[in-house]
Amino acid sequence: MKRIALAATLASAVALQSAWAQEGRVWVDGELSYGLDVVPPDVVDTSPEQDRIRSGFDGEIGVNYDLGPAIVRASAGARIFPSESDFNRYPLAIAARFDVPLTSDNRTRLRFQPSYEYVFGNDGRVFDRPRLDTQLIHRHNPEHTTTLRLRYGYRNQTERRFSGYDQSEWLGEVRHFWRPNGGPTRITGSLLGLRANADDDRFSYNGYGAQLIARTDLRDDLQAYGRVYFAHRDYKAPFSSLYPYDRSDNTLRVTAGLEKRLNERFSLFGEAGYARNNSNVPTRQYDGFVGRIGIILR
Repeated sequence: MKRIALAATLASAVALQSAWAQEGRVWVDGELSYGLDVVPPDVVDTSPEQDRIRSGFDGEIGVNYDLGPAIVRASAGARIFPSESDFNRYPLAIAARFDVPLTSDNRTRLRFQPSYEYVFGNDGRVFDRPRLDTQLIHRHNPEHTTTLRLRYGYRNQTERRFSGYDQSEWLGEVRHFWRPNGGPTRITGSLLGLRANADDDRFSYNGYGAQLIARTDLRDDLQAYGRVYFAHRDYKAPFSSLYPYDRSDNTLRVTAGLEKRLNERFSLFGEAGYARNNSNVPTRQYDGFVGRIGIILR
């Protein structure tokens, strides 16, 4: 699978490079940051004292090609934890976005976003995951847009550390975007439905959630933003012999930040907040400060 992912990324890079001279059709974007955040969900530990919020570096670079009817993107990234190299992740991904107008004025459209991601760590493949994201988007007017979204993915996890984590993943979302009076403030609210069917039922769950995102211009080159995310998950089988009962989690994440535009391509940002996972399984419980500083390339 690693060879397939590398070949797909290289093939995309060659195609994108051949089109580079076509002004406006190819562009590079990315992000580089340092901060405190939650370690990946598949990190294995057996101690309730394990610190699940660690400092680390995050980076991603992507190349985008506008084909006209579709946009194709190939990207590579890294998430590095200096205190524990076993947590490190290096993702490679290729994705596309294709819109199908359903009305002559383009106010209603279908959006398809297929993607494939291959993630490896210092000791080899961690997982690979194909996804298909389908959205029905309706723009009521310049202030209001509603989206119905369904995403399916299959996570093929390595069994080098533990087994049973391979799973089908479903996300359903009802999202509404509001731009009050057509001004500089943008507010997005979402209701979420979550479902995962894993090979081992202790990793399978049903859940629900909500998200609220707001962004506003403080001046031409400075924006403020905030995000609140909540999710509840009920798992379908006892977690382990040490914790012989079904796992149940409540996840909360609240962040706020500022973004300073330096020029047309680069922006600096800084954000801070709080992340918590209340779980009846002690090794999956955490809470604490999260935050990042970094630079964005558009």
